[in-house]
Amino acid sequence: MERVDQTSGLRLCNTSRRHHDEREAQVPEGYSLCTQNNKPNKEKIMSRSHELKRLGMVLAVLIAFAFVSTGTTAEENPAGETPENEAGRKPSRSEWPQYDFSKGGFELYQSEDGSQRLTFGGAVFGRCAYWNWFEGPSHDNEYSYEFQRTRLHLKYSAANWTGFIEPQYVTMWDVPDDAFKTPPEGCLGMGGLYYYHNDDTSPEDIGIHQAYLLLHPSGNALQCKLGRLEYSDGLEVLEKSDGQHFNALKIMRLGDRMISPFGWSAFGRSFDGGVVQYDNHALNGTAGFFYPTQGGWEEDIDTTIDDISIGTFTLTTKKDAFIPGMEVAGFYYNYQDDRNVNQRVDNQPAPKPSDRVDIDIDMVGGHAVGLYPVGPGQMDVLFWGGYQFGDWYELDQRAVAFTGEAGYQFTEVYAKPWFRVGYYVGSGDGDPTDGDHETFFQMAPGTRKYNLLPYCDLMNTEDVFVQLITYPAKKLMVRADYHFLRLNEEDDLWYMGSGPTQESGHVFGYLGRPAYGNDDLSQEFDLLVNYKLNPHFTLLGSYSHIFGDDVVEGVYTEDNDADYLAVALSFEF
Repeated sequence: MERVDQTSGLRLCNTSRRHHDEREAQVPEGYSLCTQNNKPNKEKIMSRSHELKRLGMVLAVLIAFAFVSTGTTAEENPAGETPENEAGRKPSRSEWPQYDFSKGGFELYQSEDGSQRLTFGGAVFGRCAYWNWFEGPSHDNEYSYEFQRTRLHLKYSAANWTGFIEPQYVTMWDVPDDAFKTPPEGCLGMGGLYYYHNDDTSPEDIGIHQAYLLLHPSGNALQCKLGRLEYSDGLEVLEKSDGQHFNALKIMRLGDRMISPFGWSAFGRSFDGGVVQYDNHALNGTAGFFYPTQGGWEEDIDTTIDDISIGTFTLTTKKDAFIPGMEVAGFYYNYQDDRNVNQRVDNQPAPKPSDRVDIDIDMVGGHAVGLYPVGPGQMDVLFWGGYQFGDWYELDQRAVAFTGEAGYQFTEVYAKPWFRVGYYVGSGDGDPTDGDHETFFQMAPGTRKYNLLPYCDLMNTEDVFVQLITYPAKKLMVRADYHFLRLNEEDDLWYMGSGPTQESGHVFGYLGRPAYGNDDLSQEFDLLVNYKLNPHFTLLGSYSHIFGDDVVEGVYTEDNDADYLAVALSFEF
């Protein structure tokens, strides 16, 4: 059976390729993927207010349209059918094109027997982001930028197969050209990464995000997806019968730790390859082999990074199948990277020169997620962990990561408060001279999900967090997190990044800043607000503040606090 469409989708690729200028010829290893560029851009500064006004007007028009548009909310009409009290009747097949949100959008064609359908749908997403990064001697840490991302799709469904294609168009405005400095400061937030990758204050791109063929023979538990797809580790099974709370927990706190489409970034990431899945009432086995595309901060999404291959196998015992209230899974991942990239990011004092990446890492692990009725609410538990072995350049990879979390939601009181606590540790390397690389390595993740201001990732990191999620109104979700973060090893680096974004050149995908013998990293406060205006429009707001500690202060001597504020609007049809 086809699971909830959160993680899947494939597409075929181009072989187009970009190269950086000669000015980017060498980056000091192990510290930052950014160099300094004092190129002035007066036009950008003068036009910033005009761009903000223009985007504000667009958002205002969309919000106004959302409020007056017809249709019920998802909660009021979970089946997505046309409300009888509004239409008086359901439209006949001859009234073309028909629209059904739950079935994928506008129905352009349906065969007489109903076995074949062609639908058209899409999503438009816009975000305004303000950054006030940690401040060092060079300043230039405060800026804002905006982007919109439009994805339209055609889906043809038949009895035994489905074809899907989804092009993507992204435009950005006001990307700063001065938000990166010499090491150890490096990039001053995500604005510096966008400019470094694209050398443009207004990058834009049209490309193919997904294009796949899904084979699902009738009455067969086996299905195969081939082409260009999205994939999120940990979310191989998402079934409506498990309930919204269970699936929301998995999406929020389990998925995307190792492999992700990185949807928070403007350009996103896809994977070219195939996924085979066997599914019955009790078990799900999912195997995949694919190559990541460029993307994330990089505008050229059509290029496949064919020097990186990822193999996966996950066996999941479904919720309630063997253990009441619990899903249990085991996984194996393999990551091989031999890109022509000369930046090496680790804590080696004098790494051997190399013009290529040389990484071959295996990972075995698993997860367990449980949800149980207890008293006036429900209790949840989540465990995830893994062990890595293999080769990191000339070193032996030996690393571990683990998380344990628990929560309780009061389901019968106002706002249904959901309290959660957890601890995470990703190992660091405490001895850079012993021949082992013990820093836990994320392969192609979506790190921002676990720190809403992504100034660090899950490598050489320990995180104790508390979380409160409330639903003050039917369409409103308010979430607050507080994190206490430290480095697992003070002799390792403070890492930041979300995996590979370019096929070749000088960008490895992570950067590392020195810890100077410290391990206290920071405390982090996050506030996230999600308001569903109607089934098509969602308004999102996010604010994060970082209270930097010794590690941050060692790098950013002027101000070791940081802020991130964003407002976004999502439209789906």
